[in-house]
Amino acid sequence: MLSTDKTKRAQIFVCIAIVLMLISMIGASLIQTSGGRVKVDEVNWVDTDGIRKTALLLVPENATLETPAPAIVTSHGFLNNKEMQDLNYVELARRGYVVLAIDMASHGDSQIAPGVGNMMPSVWQGVLFLADIGYVDTARIGVTGHSFGGFSSNFAVTMDNAAGTNLISAVLVNSMDPTYDSDGDGVFDNVYGSRDVGVVAGEYDEFGFNIFDENGVKQPKPDYIHSDEAQSFLYFGTDRGEEPEREANTVYTQEVDGQEAMRVIYTSNIIHPWSHFSARSTKSTIEFFEQALGAPNPIPATNQVWQWKTVFNVVGIVGFVMFAINCAIALLATPFFRSVSSLGADQTLTAPAFKGKKWWFWTSLVISAVAGSVIFLPIMLATKSATYERTFLNQAAVRGVSTWAMACGLVALVMLLVTKAVNKDAWAECIANVRITPARLFKTILLALTVVAASYAWVFIADYFFHVDFRIWVLAFKRFNPVFLLIAIPFMIMGSVFYVMSSISVNCFNYCKLGGKEWVNTLVLALFTGAPAFIITLMQYIYFYQTGNLLFAVGESALFVVWLFPLVAILPISVLVSRKIYKACGNPYLPGIINAIIVALVSSANTCTFY
Repeated sequence: MLSTDKTKRAQIFVCIAIVLMLISMIGASLIQTSGGRVKVDEVNWVDTDGIRKTALLLVPENATLETPAPAIVTSHGFLNNKEMQDLNYVELARRGYVVLAIDMASHGDSQIAPGVGNMMPSVWQGVLFLADIGYVDTARIGVTGHSFGGFSSNFAVTMDNAAGTNLISAVLVNSMDPTYDSDGDGVFDNVYGSRDVGVVAGEYDEFGFNIFDENGVKQPKPDYIHSDEAQSFLYFGTDRGEEPEREANTVYTQEVDGQEAMRVIYTSNIIHPWSHFSARSTKSTIEFFEQALGAPNPIPATNQVWQWKTVFNVVGIVGFVMFAINCAIALLATPFFRSVSSLGADQTLTAPAFKGKKWWFWTSLVISAVAGSVIFLPIMLATKSATYERTFLNQAAVRGVSTWAMACGLVALVMLLVTKAVNKDAWAECIANVRITPARLFKTILLALTVVAASYAWVFIADYFFHVDFRIWVLAFKRFNPVFLLIAIPFMIMGSVFYVMSSISVNCFNYCKLGGKEWVNTLVLALFTGAPAFIITLMQYIYFYQTGNLLFAVGESALFVVWLFPLVAILPISVLVSRKIYKACGNPYLPGIINAIIVALVSSANTCTFY
């Protein structure tokens, strides 16, 4: 039972957390709507392929039936969602463009489909949707997409050509190669015709812009701009021959079919996923469409406000985490959930007596971190976690990461069993806090579900009233369709193996005072828990920047490393959440289950799903 002071403190922090989330919603919305000058709606329609699509439609006040405005379709990449384009749609809408930020099929809130074939036409279907709107200038429709969204933009051009409509007048392909040879005959061609076309090519893009020498050997990056493919694009689909090499970040124009068309390749020192979070990439997007379509409300490309939306989003993340922690603590004081806690009202936790066995504390942490690092890629490859078709448990990426998490949980279990032999005194003291009755475990699970439901209610409120969520770069707490609850259940169970074992390890066996201070212990445990994700990512990109080649490049290894980016933050944060809740109740299962459920929902709502 919690003391009155602890309960009141938790209730106060719940209120503070709610205030932070409200500040986040309102602030992010004000940026997204340009202070109310842009109307934002979520739209749903069934496209010509019979697939239900969802998108954010941003309409600036200058777009009317009397004064139609240019319009742009923005698209995320594989395993993402429409909100990943917020830096682009915020900046484009405030410059007067109508923007349709789509969820591709099998992503976000759009209909789940069997495979990649249903994803490819997504940008084209967005173009058709815009073309039917009276306040859209159909002579000035552009498309842009990141990664697979860039591929879908290229495919939209193919569809536009086949339809003979020429609805698309400008194409900006981001982090994806443009089309060089449309029919595969080895001869460069100009599939884009008289359209204005640009490419955002990160100099350290892990996946696109690969070039090879005459012997077929892959060359190190960032030499893409000098390749025959890049030069053919800048020369409007022809081999440059003896012509001088054209440069990056320079607009080239040429008359095509009686119209002046432009080609440009923007380069910057960024990796593939960083284009989602890059002021330079956004600057290129703004400059390209202003030159290609004309901006109804011209604003210098360096004048960007999306970063402020990110600041407000982060405030929301802080509020969400604070709410989850203190909601759990506050509910522990209620009569129904009081038995979840093993502590009395005035009881405090004491650190276990290591009795000179601190060497095992450090050794077990190192072994766990190394083991987690070593097994990651083999597990991801063995489980075939990158697929573009129907797959077991519907979400291959989440399935793979959850399998790895479960394996890491088993490693933690082995470490605890070894502790029994190494440090018997500490084992006897610590294991007492691990024992739990079935009835108490049932209430623990029920309390965890209640906390997650209450926490996610604020995410749904943010989406429904303000069309925003709580996110920073690749980490996002977003609203999900109810179907994802069923999809995520297996991942919650698999994740619980890790997060519960992590909570037991962190709180029951490694809860001590390093240097006489508990916070030092918490920090050390947080860093070691996130170490596998951090170590693999660091190794990959240090080597990449030094050599121009990827260290992990077998199969889909490079893609798997990118998936670790959000875990670099999630894993340490889970330790902080776990420690805070455990100190209030002495029950290691409660924070472990809460972490497992939230991470499963975050993962399932921000990936690709195939039925």
